[in-house]
Amino acid sequence: MEHNNYIEMIEAIRDHAKVVDLSYTMEMNMPFWPTQPKYEAAVVETYEAGGESYHQSIRISEHTGTHIDAPKHFIPGGCPVDELSPRTVMGRGVTIHGENIAPCGLLPLEQIKAFEAENGEIRAGDIVMIRFGWEDKYAILPEDKGFLRDWPGLSEEAARYLAEKGVSAVGCDTLALDAFGVKRFISHEILLGQGIPIMENLCNLGKLPPFSAVFGLQNKFKGGSGSPIRLVAFVQ
Repeated sequence: MEHNNYIEMIEAIRDHAKVVDLSYTMEMNMPFWPTQPKYEAAVVETYEAGGESYHQSIRISEHTGTHIDAPKHFIPGGCPVDELSPRTVMGRGVTIHGENIAPCGLLPLEQIKAFEAENGEIRAGDIVMIRFGWEDKYAILPEDKGFLRDWPGLSEEAARYLAEKGVSAVGCDTLALDAFGVKRFISHEILLGQGIPIMENLCNLGKLPPFSAVFGLQNKFKGGSGSPIRLVAFVQ
């Protein structure tokens, strides 16, 4: 591609596309998985104390906030997050609505096929994102209890279908892609087992049409099982 064409492409996105931020702000008392460390920030240096600059020390889990699970998270010998391609979350976003799914329920394969019948086929390389409406429950502690329990998830049949499609990643607006209280994290096993990363704690999915352009970049934590991700969608 010629130099001027790159400029035109970047300007078209920057100046004309609607940008939807799909990542939560990282802040104190945000919801977190009970067995993982919570987000903590401590001021290290300030102007008022005579410092030359202002900065904080940050403590997080690899799975804090809006994040991506690398295959290593559930698959022994699976790809760690630092070895995921930067292109992993770069492509056509597919937003499927599952607000009708009851707490602790599972999104069935039939609902995904109904989406395809109405909107078009899910293709290899797509980034599939499911809105269960759980982002409406998101809140800072101590108001976070509704978000931290009883969320729905993806069914085994639906997970296998998306894996067979060869999608690039699957995301959701819940704390985990598998439903609350399950005895086996089957969707994680299926998708991560096929090298397909999972994104969790997405937000603003209700602002997206069925298809959009989605871009997200994970941090390169050496040997890591996951990473916070800054995820955005571009909509015409």
